[in-house]
Amino acid sequence: MKYFLLILLTGFLNTTFAQRIKTDSVIVTLGKIDMGPQGIGISYEPKLSNKLTADLSLGLGGSYGIAKNDFNYDVLQPGLYFSVTPKYFYNMQKRISHGKNTRFNSFNYFGLRLKYVTPISGNDDEVRNSLLTNIHWGMQRSIGGNWLLNFHLGVGYASDLNNLGGTIYPSVEIKFAYVLLQ
Repeated sequence: MKYFLLILLTGFLNTTFAQRIKTDSVIVTLGKIDMGPQGIGISYEPKLSNKLTADLSLGLGGSYGIAKNDFNYDVLQPGLYFSVTPKYFYNMQKRISHGKNTRFNSFNYFGLRLKYVTPISGNDDEVRNSLLTNIHWGMQRSIGGNWLLNFHLGVGYASDLNNLGGTIYPSVEIKFAYVLLQ
C-alpha cells in the first residue's frame, strides 16, 4: 500500500510539472497574411519569451492625413506600411485552466505599435509620410482552420513627418489573418 501511494504521488507530481512545461511553451512563432480595413499585408510574429511576441508587418493600405488636432484615414490613397507591435500576453494561465482554445497565441494582450506609412503617389497634399504610435489592449483568437482574428483598442499619437504636425487619435483595429507557418 505504501508503494502504491508513492507511485500515485510521483505520477501526480509528474503530471503537474508536465502541464506547467506545456503552458510555458504555448506561445508560438507565426507567419501570416493579414487582411482588414488597414489593408493587406504579410506579418511575422516571432516568439520572444514565454509571454511576449513582436508582430512585424509589411503591407499595402490607405494613407493618413494628419494635422494639428486632425486625423483622417484615406482608403482611396494607397500607401505602404511597416509596423512593429510587441505583444505581452497576460491571461494565459486562466485560458488554459478553463480549457479554452490557445492555438495561434489565442490570448489577451497589451501592445505597443509603431507604424510608418508612406503614400504611393505624392500627388495629394492631404496625405503624407506618417508615423503612428499607440498603446492598446487587444485579443487574438483562432477562429477555425488556419484563420486568426486580432482586435485591439487603445490611444495613440499620429505624426505627419513632412510638416511635423501631429494629433492624439483613438486606436481601433480589427484584422483577419491566414496563418501560413507555425
